[in-house]
Amino acid sequence: MSAQPPDRLSRRTAARHLAFAALAVTGAVRAQPLPSGSGPIRMLVGFPAGGTIDVGGRLLADRLKDELGVPVVVESRVGAGGQLAAQALKQAAPDGRTLMLAPDHTMVVVPLTLKSPGYEVARDFVPVAQVARYLGALAVASSTGVRNVAEYVAWLKANPGQASVGVPAPGSLQQFSLATISRAAGVPITPVPYRGSAPLVQDLAAGQIPAGITALGDFLEFNTAGKLRVIATIDSQRAPQLPDVPTFTEQGMKLDFNFWLGLFAPAGTSPALVQRLNSAVAKVLAQPDVRERMGKLVFEPVTGTPAAMSERIALDTRYWEPIIKSSGWVPQ
Repeated sequence: MSAQPPDRLSRRTAARHLAFAALAVTGAVRAQPLPSGSGPIRMLVGFPAGGTIDVGGRLLADRLKDELGVPVVVESRVGAGGQLAAQALKQAAPDGRTLMLAPDHTMVVVPLTLKSPGYEVARDFVPVAQVARYLGALAVASSTGVRNVAEYVAWLKANPGQASVGVPAPGSLQQFSLATISRAAGVPITPVPYRGSAPLVQDLAAGQIPAGITALGDFLEFNTAGKLRVIATIDSQRAPQLPDVPTFTEQGMKLDFNFWLGLFAPAGTSPALVQRLNSAVAKVLAQPDVRERMGKLVFEPVTGTPAAMSERIALDTRYWEPIIKSSGWVPQ
């Protein structure tokens, strides 16, 4: 993974985008109502309750209801790396009453790793906005005694029968990242897929699996409690929440990219309605307390135009496709 990740946004650039987007929420745009109809807006989330994506979605939904003047409720459609939620969004009416909060896994990786995911991103969905970027991390069970990547590699060599690492979904970016770690370490590593980050972290904290790789935010509470130990983060710079934990790159392994969350509507949603929703998201993400609470989840609020979100998906697809193919993965 020596190639540079696509379209990396610096924190300063992200902050500028947020400020610009917030200013764009003028009275004219904000006054534009949602279509009339009964019931709340549904925000589909395809990952388990308690994980960072679910918690972040509930925070966004809570504030969007104030901005849009319509109740927004999170509806869990857990399973298959977000596929079930995406398939439900595909079938929804394009009236602004059904949205989906989805990570890059659902919108980039699933279409590259499955023959028939049940949806085509460009055909079936309309991006509303990017919502956040976030970091990945590798953590180990406290019982291993491992404190950094070098010690983990030595531990793997001394314990070849325990070279299992939990990943939040089969065929995930975290799983393909393990291939890079395995090659750099010169030892085989076996990915163990879970149905989301929450059960992975629970097993890791309980010592049921020796290591796991997923979103940093999912590890923080257990890391603070000493039930597991984060030993490396995936980014170009250290996470503010764990300034003493070096990145993979600092520890000699080139592993530097970001994960992201985006908000999507069904294909056919009117451009005016998409812009209304985009402006509402920008307004919410500019609120200082929202930014603070998202920071505690290790989400960095990021927004921009729907077109920018489409381009991000295209760039990420071009970046990851050759990496996935070179890993030997066969679309299933």
